[in-house]
Amino acid sequence: MRAAHADRAAEPSGGMPLLAVVGVTLLVQLVLQAYFFPLSALWDAARLVHIDAPFHQYQMEVARQLCAEQRLTGYDIFFAAGHLGGVSFNASAKLPALLACLDTASANIPVIYKQFSFWSGVLAPAMLVATCVLLRLPVSVAAVVALFSVLLWWTGAIRWYHAAGLVSYVIVAFASVPFAVAALRVCRRPTLWRLALLTVVAAIGLLVHPLFVVAAALIGLPLLVDELRAGLRIANVVAVVAVLLAGMLLLNGIWLWPSLTTPSFATIVHPYQRAVDPTLALQELLGLAPTAAGGSRLYNVLWIGALLCIGCWRGSARRALLALIAAAVLLMIWASFGAVIPALASLQPNRFSALAWLCLVVPAAAGVVAAAQQIPAAHGFGRWLRGAALLIVAGFLAFFVREAEREILAPAETGRYAVAAPEVKGEGGLSRPLLDFLGTQTDASARVFFELSLARVHDGGHMAGLYALASNREFIGGPYPFTDFASAWDDFAFGKPYAEHSPEQLNAFLDAYNIRWMLCHSTACRAAMAALPGVDKLADLGPVTAFVRAASPGFVVHGSARVVERCINRVTLADAAGSPLILRYHWVPGLVSVPPARIEAVDIVPGARPFIAIHDPPPDLTLSVGDGPGQACDARARPSP
Repeated sequence: MRAAHADRAAEPSGGMPLLAVVGVTLLVQLVLQAYFFPLSALWDAARLVHIDAPFHQYQMEVARQLCAEQRLTGYDIFFAAGHLGGVSFNASAKLPALLACLDTASANIPVIYKQFSFWSGVLAPAMLVATCVLLRLPVSVAAVVALFSVLLWWTGAIRWYHAAGLVSYVIVAFASVPFAVAALRVCRRPTLWRLALLTVVAAIGLLVHPLFVVAAALIGLPLLVDELRAGLRIANVVAVVAVLLAGMLLLNGIWLWPSLTTPSFATIVHPYQRAVDPTLALQELLGLAPTAAGGSRLYNVLWIGALLCIGCWRGSARRALLALIAAAVLLMIWASFGAVIPALASLQPNRFSALAWLCLVVPAAAGVVAAAQQIPAAHGFGRWLRGAALLIVAGFLAFFVREAEREILAPAETGRYAVAAPEVKGEGGLSRPLLDFLGTQTDASARVFFELSLARVHDGGHMAGLYALASNREFIGGPYPFTDFASAWDDFAFGKPYAEHSPEQLNAFLDAYNIRWMLCHSTACRAAMAALPGVDKLADLGPVTAFVRAASPGFVVHGSARVVERCINRVTLADAAGSPLILRYHWVPGLVSVPPARIEAVDIVPGARPFIAIHDPPPDLTLSVGDGPGQACDARARPSP
């Protein structure tokens, strides 16, 4: 009787009931997202500005301007005295950047990014329910998966990642689970249309975020190993994997090639998501992990459910469910120890812990359903064990339903997993005064030293990119921390802490980069600037203090010239004379002069990238990456703050 009861729990349901659960999940998440954003904000000019969101909108604007010149990479003069921007400095915002290119209007970039974030949030939980469709699991399991997925969205690490602007990673993390299961089905019964459809999906996944490939491979490996042990033809696997890889590379070749063949602007090793921690899983179960998202105690439901799946679930999908559990273990091992290998640490292994828990959602739901259906037929210790496990699960779920309610409805001052409603808040109280200052107290004759903030004191996000583009000022600093020598964040500038620079050394760096204005938020930066000769305090702008130097040396090191125009992929000089003409702009590969002149890289500042030297310059010339006349700067629309 017990076996029969378990078999009934594992019997697949028809396709339409399962699709109905997918539809209901989409509807529920749509309603919740529509309230939280809210829906009306999707079409107005207010920006998403939390953590990485403004940085990605800066990347979209750079892409839009480059697309107007039919280029994927170009010379971004707004940061670090010039660097190669475009797809080579855009790992995770290529899809919204593509949409910005197709739309062409700068004013629509906030709307495009909000739409991308909103609809990713609507679709993500339903993708795990779609996995139930692919595995032909019962409707009851799909319903529990829907519940787990929605709760994880609002109360887990995924919630923090999405609100923090890691939208592309979140959507590919959810998509990689059904993708791996679908790939397994194609390996079992390969047909041309199935393989073509899967290849297109894989190519889109790679476009959205490059870590999609890693996620899909780590999930797919245990699934394929299990099927190979059960008799799957290895020739099918090799053929399908080869077509998928070739298709992904070919369909994405237009941006992959420049991304892989051009040097990265980010030459400083960042510390993000690369801790080695054997206790990571335990800390995440307690919601105390030192990683960015911190984990969630809701994960206890998933490991209990996974154990119930191992002990209780029977039926045709059992092997696939156990393989998903194995994939979760593999992902957690990778998340905990992957950064041991320095070459792999740049893949940010820690962030894969969130995906590991997502892999447990479907097996955990199956285990809970199976255990619940077996209780009437179970006896003795087995019955009590199932009952106790289900009571613990029910307790956690009740608590996290309340947590989800608090996340969505509680007042702004209440502690929560991510941000308070409304999610679309626009810029805060610092942006307008700071942009007014840049517009009235600075000019284009010199650069602004802009100290970045790991704690994001600039209205809660990495706002530097939008500030530079909106004010039309060149910043020394990168648009994001941990990029280049010519950058500054917190107690760090020009390659080392402020305390290790003498006033003479710091003054020399300010001269080398033609800096006249300095915007500091840290105590160390304020003290260092105030100690320099000829520097005066200009204003206090909330957490930011503005300083000004009595003079700056200009953009020319040797020779003479006037910078009469500069914008993305364009620096125009007039009255150029002297050979070589050496500029305080960094050289990048592919830089050309119109009319033609010989350009070479010259080292000036120890530890920095080389600068531009132009031999026998014509009196008037334009520097850019790539051939063609380009688009005049005054013909371009600047983004609003």
